[in-house]
Amino acid sequence: MLARLRADLHVHTREAEPSIAYSARDIIVRAARLGYRVLSITNHDAITYNADLAAFARDHDVLLIPGVEATVEGRHVLVYNADVEADKLRTFADLRRYRTPEWLIAAPHPLFPASYCLREKLWQEIDLFDAIEFSHFYTPRVDFNRPAVKLAAAVGLPVLGTSDSHLEDQFGTTFSLIEADPSVESVLAPVKHGPLAIVSRPLTLTHCLSIVLRQALANAKLSARTRLRPMPPAGQTVLTPR
Repeated sequence: MLARLRADLHVHTREAEPSIAYSARDIIVRAARLGYRVLSITNHDAITYNADLAAFARDHDVLLIPGVEATVEGRHVLVYNADVEADKLRTFADLRRYRTPEWLIAAPHPLFPASYCLREKLWQEIDLFDAIEFSHFYTPRVDFNRPAVKLAAAVGLPVLGTSDSHLEDQFGTTFSLIEADPSVESVLAPVKHGPLAIVSRPLTLTHCLSIVLRQALANAKLSARTRLRPMPPAGQTVLTPR
């Protein structure tokens, strides 16, 4: 009998995004404590996934699904279970060239008013997508998910609820319940075919503004530290720890 698994398939961590306070292992431990059974770390243009991290997640009864939020022609696209490096996913033609039936491609916050959101590109490339995201970032009155949900219904795509967490208090605000066995193939199949149960609560306007300001401040601090880092003398090589 299939279990109903609590899942968040859009989470960011400091391994690839140093402005974030928590690591991949931190969020796995927290997810397990909150009853999550499925998680995908989808850092920007970097796949934060390896056998050790997957085993760590398994030890906490969490299935870790490989994922990335790729920047494709300047727009964000969620790609899961890809078998190529993130730097190969730069155009929509790349997605068409490399994708296999084992992949899942989702449209994150697609109709939000930001330059990196898909917007008209979602219409133009709709055949590429398996799901449309229901983002955590909305209030009772301002909700850019509404047109995305209408579009999903019109084209017959499932809606996937995620937290898009960059800050600790974002995690847990929106997630999906997926009826599946705890394996990558079993979880991705119902995401593709839907419908999914979504658990979500709107944020207050104050909370939304706080998220925007804190993310901007964290990014500004990181940028300042990078600019102020001493440059090596000419001809000297700097080795970066792996």
